[in-house]
Amino acid sequence: MRALNRILIGSLLSGISALSFANEVQILPAATTGTASPPEVYLSGEITDATVAQLSALITAKNLHGAVVYLDSAGGDPQAGMDLGELIRRSSMNTAVGRPGASSGHPAAGKCMSACVLTYAGGKFRFIDSASQIGIHRFYRRTALATDLDVAQIFSAAITSYLIKMGVAPALFQRMVQVGRGQMQLLSHSDAVQLNLVNNGVLPADWEIEGKQGSVFLVGRQQTMNGYGKILMSCAPNQRVKVSALWDAGDNKTFITRNSKAYSLRINQQFLPIGQLQAKPSISGDYVLASFIADDNMLWSLSGAEQIGFGFHTGEANTFFGFLLDATGKQDLIRSWIKHCSER
Repeated sequence: MRALNRILIGSLLSGISALSFANEVQILPAATTGTASPPEVYLSGEITDATVAQLSALITAKNLHGAVVYLDSAGGDPQAGMDLGELIRRSSMNTAVGRPGASSGHPAAGKCMSACVLTYAGGKFRFIDSASQIGIHRFYRRTALATDLDVAQIFSAAITSYLIKMGVAPALFQRMVQVGRGQMQLLSHSDAVQLNLVNNGVLPADWEIEGKQGSVFLVGRQQTMNGYGKILMSCAPNQRVKVSALWDAGDNKTFITRNSKAYSLRINQQFLPIGQLQAKPSISGDYVLASFIADDNMLWSLSGAEQIGFGFHTGEANTFFGFLLDATGKQDLIRSWIKHCSER
């Protein structure tokens, strides 16, 4: 089916293809020295099968896993765009729109158009600055064939499936097909965020009631560039609520457990001091774990919070480690759970 797609589906509008230029992959050193940070990868030009092969070889040769791929492209072959996006996701790479700037860590604004958008969707975390642009349009053949309708349906399903797999709203494809023939539509950054195309380093939060080993609890979880955080609420004796915070702090886990001197429940942008944890913070698998019994003031704050998190504070002023989960629209669920525990 992939070969059929390439034969029967044009990748760029004729007026747009003139904007394409020779493919180039440029690698710059990481902006932060003295760390294991991967280098910056800049990809420009037309996206083809050769682009996929070139980046695949460089990922292995240069150990680019985890790097940010900056894209500046007018597009190319849409199937190659998806293949490149799949490669980026398998390699735990993130994407942004931009081109090399004056120095590492300071990319210049770029443009990601047409099939480039499919590649951009492959990044787990996807960034864009205020000056960069994303452009979408309808993919179509320059010459009509009797089989075009059948192939278009197959190709539409392939793109929609790919977007869903990458965590992008399938409504993005509907936006593409609504663009007039021969036109390119710039996608506003706010629309790109609404469609989950741009996530700026934050994946959607998930809140649900779960059961495990005979216990039932409410859990919220969210992954960001800064780590993976969880909040668990379970019923404690005397109609109280136990709150457990779990944070995948990466290489900082041991430092946090040894050096934290104070703790706080984070509600929106406020820090509510926690008088006493049930035990010293510990490392549980990939997470730093801390648990406490919430007082009435905390429960009141939790019931209406739009963001909930936890802070591990070291002895240094204004220094803390922690996370913050999005709880927008989940207040009724959280209130119901607190009420459930309080009435047991």
